[in-house]
Amino acid sequence: MGEIMLKKFFLKIIKGKNNKKGQNVRVNPFSYVDNSKFSGNNYVDRLCRIRNTSFGKYSYIGYNSDLNNVQIGNYCSISSDVKVGLGNHPIAFFSTSPVFYSNKNPFNLKINKVKYDDCPDLTIIENDVWIGANVIITDGVTIGNGAIIAAGSVVTKNVGEYEIVGGVPAKVIRKRFDELTIQKLQDSKWWEKDAEEIIDSKFNL
Repeated sequence: MGEIMLKKFFLKIIKGKNNKKGQNVRVNPFSYVDNSKFSGNNYVDRLCRIRNTSFGKYSYIGYNSDLNNVQIGNYCSISSDVKVGLGNHPIAFFSTSPVFYSNKNPFNLKINKVKYDDCPDLTIIENDVWIGANVIITDGVTIGNGAIIAAGSVVTKNVGEYEIVGGVPAKVIRKRFDELTIQKLQDSKWWEKDAEEIIDSKFNL
């Protein structure tokens, strides 16, 4: 009896509120998902925290990742321990402590009288993006179609279509393809198709 009650308790925490999901969406136990949308054929691994985020079709995220206010396109591969939309502290205030600007501070103090929007800006991850493990992406950044973010990188500015970036802060290493191929891929918008349709066409984009 106790085991059943504990299971129900964890499931209540994991599911959160206001979630919308399409077909074949799997959220692993011990992950928290709140106010988020899944288009279908999505997977969320263990110990993830997903808030105010939308997943395009065929996109997944690995173990122990944290997303807040993120728009994810189709066919995106996001690895483990990825952090996106963690928010900022005001650097122009006399102190950066959340005690003085946020009623959501870890001490549960409600003494803040200064208006400061600590909600992270929308971060956009377009289609067919591969993000390696232990990547941090700051708020408000846009990652273009087909981009690759090397493991351990800290992304502080926009990443262009089909760019491979890496480092702290992340810098462009090279493009995945030549400009003509990139333009063909962009024009094809293949990511709008279902996987079965692409396979049946023998990848003739």
